[in-house]
Amino acid sequence: MRKPVPTALVPVSAVLLGVLAGCGGGSEPATEMGTIRTAPPETSAPELPSVEPVAKADCPYLSAEEVSRLNGAPVTDVRIDDGVEPAACFFYDGDGAVQLTTTVYSVASPERAMELVQESAPAAEAEPSEAEGGWSGGRTAGPGGALLVMARDARVLAVQSTQEDSMTVQRIAELAAPRVAG
Repeated sequence: MRKPVPTALVPVSAVLLGVLAGCGGGSEPATEMGTIRTAPPETSAPELPSVEPVAKADCPYLSAEEVSRLNGAPVTDVRIDDGVEPAACFFYDGDGAVQLTTTVYSVASPERAMELVQESAPAAEAEPSEAEGGWSGGRTAGPGGALLVMARDARVLAVQSTQEDSMTVQRIAELAAPRVAG
């Protein structure tokens, strides 16, 4: 049985994907911390594939036990999208809602990866974030949850949690980043 992504996380995920796709609009400031804006042009093709929880499977780089411990809520189900390498992972709570997602994208260049980090977690609004192996970026938190976006070479790691504490996504990224360094 396929479990739907909860409506609270869908807008955050959709907006994150739009920003990570590099289709962001003008330079107006964000209206609230933790919100990621995007206005993709109708004529541009997405730079990054969208991801969805399509298969019930273990995450190849992060266990349900690790997420339960670090995110503060028991994980009852894990689904992945193996259309990206490594697979995007979706961790569900006891209510059947997604509580955490992790996605790694490969982009055209290290410069483009850092641009995506800056668009998703602008330095003026985000706390700096680093992880073993040369990953760097930023993290934000707000009423919709926490987001961390880091880059290393031409790869971007995005971690989203329904928890409002940005240290939650930081600890998870510190664990996952060395494992997906590729």
